[in-house]
Amino acid sequence: RKGEGFLVRHVFIVNPAAGKGEKSLQIADSVHAFFGQSRPNEDYQVYQTSGPADAERIARREAQRGQPVRLYAVGGDGTLCEVLNGMFGYQNAQLAHVPAGSANDFLRSWPQRDYTDIEAFVNGEVYPMDVIKFADRVALNTCCIGLDADVARKMVKYKNWPFVSGPAAYLLAVADVFFHRIGKELDVVIQTADGPVRRSGRFFFALAANGPYYGGGFKGAPAADPTDEQLNFVLVRKMSRLKVPFFLKKYKNGQPLPAWLREDFCGSRMSVVCKDGAVVAADGECSVQTQAVFELLAHAVSFVLPAEKK
Repeated sequence: RKGEGFLVRHVFIVNPAAGKGEKSLQIADSVHAFFGQSRPNEDYQVYQTSGPADAERIARREAQRGQPVRLYAVGGDGTLCEVLNGMFGYQNAQLAHVPAGSANDFLRSWPQRDYTDIEAFVNGEVYPMDVIKFADRVALNTCCIGLDADVARKMVKYKNWPFVSGPAAYLLAVADVFFHRIGKELDVVIQTADGPVRRSGRFFFALAANGPYYGGGFKGAPAADPTDEQLNFVLVRKMSRLKVPFFLKKYKNGQPLPAWLREDFCGSRMSVVCKDGAVVAADGECSVQTQAVFELLAHAVSFVLPAEKK
């Protein structure tokens, strides 16, 4: 619908398969109601995705039009990742996330915002956010290699089970992975402000975090801040299976762990080599790699949060 005198086009990319039930479609109805009643002359569009990578294609097409556009990913973290990759690099495009998935981990950093208020989104506040570059993709929240990435791959199956929430899917996936051989031989180099740090050995996983939460509410990197122009890196050494429940309880809540088990760093880049190959997950997108580089792109995307209530 063409606006009259409005500079920003509002485009809602709705994933009808996100989460459980029809939440994303209900949000689409709210969008039509808001613009029809409150902003009848404003330029907006609602698209429904029809399959994998469709959100990315729509976002790229809209960004390529060249006019200022705000792209709303209506779905879960996977939908957000697709929209991000579609619009990334286009200075005329802003990104927003209307959560309708099973986890919505990136937005947990701002729990006080009302993500159901379409007007608050349209009047939203724009923040420059860091992103993580991995190969030819970008991620907004986390990238990992090893056990956590194995879990992310298996979560896809469990999230589709009836009555299974995001956190429950994560725990089911952990249990699945737990009964297979765990731990990978990794060679890791992390670029910090004080120079490179090198670690080698058998690890559960290596995490590059822009935001603190992932896996359906696990606070894996408590100090991570997606606006601070640095990434947080977490290395977790292999442990005996008997210690895993102890580890998971503390890890989920962001509690301190022994230095022999976990190390944390801040920096701009982490390279990981795994000669036998390992699953890499970038905001839930999984692939098998023998080496991976996770690199900071500081303040690389304009991200919109709903305006705070006054």
